[in-house]
Amino acid sequence: MTDYDNLSDIDDESDILDELSELFDDLSIDGPNAEQLFKMYGIFLNDIVKRPIVINGIPLSYNRNISKHPICRGKLQAFEHIITRESKYKGIRDFDCERANKVHWIRPIIENVSDSRIKYFERINEGRFNQQFYWYEAKGFIVIIREIKPDLMLITSFSVDINEKTKFKNWYNEYRGNLWQKKTPLRK
Repeated sequence: MTDYDNLSDIDDESDILDELSELFDDLSIDGPNAEQLFKMYGIFLNDIVKRPIVINGIPLSYNRNISKHPICRGKLQAFEHIITRESKYKGIRDFDCERANKVHWIRPIIENVSDSRIKYFERINEGRFNQQFYWYEAKGFIVIIREIKPDLMLITSFSVDINEKTKFKNWYNEYRGNLWQKKTPLRK
């Protein structure tokens, strides 16, 4: 049932989720040029480091180790995980143009979790940590945060491919089903 008292007015002129688009039209699959890297890292620093996102009263943390990756050398490893993807074949992280071009999507997606377009769900990972997923299904992008008590840590974000879409859809439905079961008392 819709709670009309708690609906927020959506201003069509400032719908930040609808306005999300790629950062660069000319970002190469081989890696960013110096100016593009500067802009991406600046966005990351501004959106994640300088103005921490707060989730349920907990400031979002990130991997503060320094990257040795050729593209990200000297920058935070959290940033490396945002703009690169692990190659299953080579065992190293390669630049991922799609991820990098959406570095500015992370904050708006997390901050707009109450918007029906963001599918939020949780799941325990292989390491037994609870992970929070913020999936903007319509735009095929997800942000993953791990609960490492007492912290919440930004793990990564990426464009969801067709194989992952089915997996995430199943996880989302499973999570929603479990929530529904917890809210619904058993009848005898």
